[in-house]
Amino acid sequence: MSNHIRSADYTWMILNQMPNFQRFFRGYLDILKSNLQQVSVMGNDGNERYRYYTCGQEHDRRNPAWKPFQHLMRYCEKERYDFYEAKDMIEEQIGRKLICECQLLNDDKEIRRRDLERTFGVDFGEPGIRDMEVL
Repeated sequence: MSNHIRSADYTWMILNQMPNFQRFFRGYLDILKSNLQQVSVMGNDGNERYRYYTCGQEHDRRNPAWKPFQHLMRYCEKERYDFYEAKDMIEEQIGRKLICECQLLNDDKEIRRRDLERTFGVDFGEPGIRDMEVL
């Protein structure tokens, strides 16, 4: 058995089957959870308000320390899938483009909403039942 990376077409053919994609994606999320830093945000009362995951780097392509998809690249090499095709398929399944893989474990709108609530005391009501949306 060869150790070469499979073609984009072969990667698509395999990962386009939902059970295969789900297995691949669950494995990838497990890798991210064990390799990314989890940050706790504390409220003024000293209690934890929420947690989120971060790669710990500024998301700027000029930042030489930022490696936006290093874990996906290694995982694809291990599984012998084409990185670019796998990334495209993930973005297609989640319905958005990713700048960094740490975004997969976070809801950016929810984090922004909670930061506004914590910083300015703004109450947006119950999640999913809001009169105002945070951009």
